[in-house]
Amino acid sequence: MPHPALQAALDARHDLGKYVSLNLRFLAPDADRAALREALLADLTQTRRGQSGCESAPEVWAACRGGLPPAAPETEEVDKAIQHIQSQLPGLMNDSLDDDALQALAQAARGVTTALTALTRRLKDAR
Repeated sequence: MPHPALQAALDARHDLGKYVSLNLRFLAPDADRAALREALLADLTQTRRGQSGCESAPEVWAACRGGLPPAAPETEEVDKAIQHIQSQLPGLMNDSLDDDALQALAQAARGVTTALTALTRRLKDAR
């Protein structure tokens, strides 16, 4: 059985890191604004889907965060990205974000995936 921090990182990478940018991965580099917004809505507001409904990226992070190393730089990166995502969700949902804000939101979502992958790799290497 993996160390508890590694298991928490593996779970976070799967539950959040995999799905927070899932639809973004399939977008063409020249995708239009509507396609980008649609992908972000799915990735950030329906990050985890189940029989009991959908959870947003910030909700999934809140559930995953407790078992992770609090002072790890990767954890802090995810904290910052999720704070940005949380602050932009109302604008995303009411379609008031401009193109630059949508791109920044996409970058934050990709950053979550990258940081959780890096954290998992680092904890595996430390074993």
